[in-house]
Amino acid sequence: MTAKTKFKSPAFEAIHSAAAGLSSVDAISAETMRTFDKACLTSVQDLQPVEIKALR
Repeated sequence: MTAKTKFKSPAFEAIHSAAAGLSSVDAISAETMRTFDKACLTSVQDLQPVEIKALR
């Protein structure tokens, strides 16, 4: 299953979208794009099997 990308805020979503466009035309490097990913995206928390079961 593919998880939906979650942004810290709508402003970060817009910034990340612009950076992704620049990255797609090689205007910024992959390293710079990873920096935008770290700044704009929320971190994913690992869940234990018991926690997953509790969500269902």
